[in-house]
Amino acid sequence: MKKIVVLILLSFSSLGFSQNYDISLDQLTRSGNVLIKRLTSYDTEVKGNPYLEKDFKSGKLIFKNGKQYDVFLRLDVSEQKFEIKKNLQAEASAIEIDESVTVKIMDDTYKLYSFSFGSLSKTIGILEECLVLDKYALYYFPQKKIEMPKKSGIPAPASGYSKPAKAEWKNNGVYLVFYNNKTYKLPTSHKKMVELNLFDKKEYKKYRKENKLNLKNKESLIGLVTYFNSL
Repeated sequence: MKKIVVLILLSFSSLGFSQNYDISLDQLTRSGNVLIKRLTSYDTEVKGNPYLEKDFKSGKLIFKNGKQYDVFLRLDVSEQKFEIKKNLQAEASAIEIDESVTVKIMDDTYKLYSFSFGSLSKTIGILEECLVLDKYALYYFPQKKIEMPKKSGIPAPASGYSKPAKAEWKNNGVYLVFYNNKTYKLPTSHKKMVELNLFDKKEYKKYRKENKLNLKNKESLIGLVTYFNSL
């Protein structure tokens, strides 16, 4: 798949946010917390899009010093970058954040994290903070992949031509639990969840029996993690 990289030339005034604090592009980049990056265009022949949600939503950039900037955002899951606008009519800019910046999109909170799944290699990604408690923390790691079309066994029409199927962006996100300095990738089957040894097996089976536990549902997982954190 061919990616067309478009360089967006920005002037200091193009990032004039309408919020309590005025900030220029120069100040934003020199802070070391945010980097202005190139916008990426994607192959239009691929169905779907690489965004968590295609539409820009109202949100905030929250810095460690307490300053907050109102913007409109969307998350490019493929590039692990946020795209921001000062208003819905403005031109978009892409940004990368460091671990000290908090991003709010509507009621959801996102931060950059570094974690591993038991190996020496680290994964760096933007996570949605679903629930952070004293013992357990639940996160959603939004990801997407391009799925190639499956070959069809249907014979070609009499004309000898059939429209080729398109590749498609598919959701590949996973829920994570941080517990006891380890990161656990949550499976979507109860059998594999038990084999993960994250929760006590008897208590897990008891909770599952008494609750309609859906391992693909955020609210259901929040209930599960809250329960085990209380034990």
